[in-house]
Amino acid sequence: MKINGESMGKRVIESPIPFVLRKVFMEKITGELTIKGENFEKSLYFERGDLCFARTNVLHERLGEVLFKIGKIDKTQFWDIHKLISGQKERIGRVLVLNNFISQKDLFYGLIHQVRVIALSTFALTSGEWEFSPALPELPEDSRFKIELPGIFVEGVPRFKSLPLFRNNFAKRSLQTRPVSAETGSFLKEEDVEVYKALSSRSGVPAEQVAQEMGMADEAFWQKLALFFLLNILEFVASPVQRALNKEHEALLALYESMKARDLDYYELFDLDNGATSNQIKETYYLYAKKFHPDRLGEASNPELREKANFVFARINKAFEVLSDEGKRREYDMKGYKEIQQAEKTTENLVEKANLYYRKAKTLYSHQRYRETASLMEESIRNDPTRASYYLLLGLAQSNIPNLRRVAEKSFQKVIELEPWNPEPYAALGLLFQYEKMENRAANFFKKALAIDPEHELAKKRLAEMQGAGKKPSVLSIFQKKK
Repeated sequence: MKINGESMGKRVIESPIPFVLRKVFMEKITGELTIKGENFEKSLYFERGDLCFARTNVLHERLGEVLFKIGKIDKTQFWDIHKLISGQKERIGRVLVLNNFISQKDLFYGLIHQVRVIALSTFALTSGEWEFSPALPELPEDSRFKIELPGIFVEGVPRFKSLPLFRNNFAKRSLQTRPVSAETGSFLKEEDVEVYKALSSRSGVPAEQVAQEMGMADEAFWQKLALFFLLNILEFVASPVQRALNKEHEALLALYESMKARDLDYYELFDLDNGATSNQIKETYYLYAKKFHPDRLGEASNPELREKANFVFARINKAFEVLSDEGKRREYDMKGYKEIQQAEKTTENLVEKANLYYRKAKTLYSHQRYRETASLMEESIRNDPTRASYYLLLGLAQSNIPNLRRVAEKSFQKVIELEPWNPEPYAALGLLFQYEKMENRAANFFKKALAIDPEHELAKKRLAEMQGAGKKPSVLSIFQKKK
């Protein structure tokens, strides 16, 4: 979908929900934001930049649960709700009021609280996909509110699970503060104002340098920056080097789109004619390698961009492999691009097949059908042995099968080999060795996970347990995803 001409449908891991809320707040947008994941679906509704309603299918965020938690209904009433609304077409809130469970005033308060709970929960999301529609559906007048997003930002930032991504993206960029309006300033605490003033005196200085100068705890410092960024009173300015990299990213994406739009033969890819000399081919390849190599993206790049870079560079390597070899080039010139491309498409079909198995295996794993998961993932890897996520899921399944736990270690090590920046295989190995009562090895892997992602909750929790009284992990909970 699009907002003001800009595409707005993305994965949460690449574009966290708070960034979407910032855009809604800044541009006073009206519409519906839908977020869907494996086990949840939420919708937030906005009118001219304010949050006006929200819906969810998550049980602990439903109205009955919220009313019980804030003390508007008691335990008996809570358990009677299901009987009360069974077969009813009226909205649950109206049913509760008509049956004297709550007053209209308490219902109003409860609905506002529920909308805030749903909105705040989006700060903790690290998976799923979202889509924004500029059309606002019909909402009942008694369920239409005006909740200012700055208040949501203030409460939500401490729950922001994508803070490491935020830090990685902006650590090397320079800070630039903006004036604080009276409206925005009313949401800031005295402590926030002091930090903001300190940042204002350091405009133009890279964020990571400011962090060292101010001496704040790392998490607290980046939470403040995230809050000011969401409130649009702080911006991050790219350095000349970063601006050059951004242009290269744009060139990479343009080449990727060209490859996807139509089949580029190897000469066309290198922008050469079929009479090009060996030296011309080598020079072009080295130029492309320098410009489009995935390592140039840096560790902060999002997974989608890296995946596209891998695709582009694989094609560049293949073109060079063929055109730089006299025999392969002669065969290529004789057979033509289409026949050679057909073989490549066979490989692409195998990759798609592997991805299909992977999606099925994830569902099986969520239902604790570990042997079936492992079997499907072995098939995925046979079709496409290049994806770290395949080895990770295989290792997780193997870890829950007693006679395959030793094999699981190899699967996790393969993930580390493919993605050394990913904290998940380290955390999984920590849990595996903790279950095997190899405490020192377990602790080392948890520390490695935290070195990559200091906010990795599972690693933090397990390491704290080991350093304290400790709890023996159960088999079925040993590889829960971080929340």
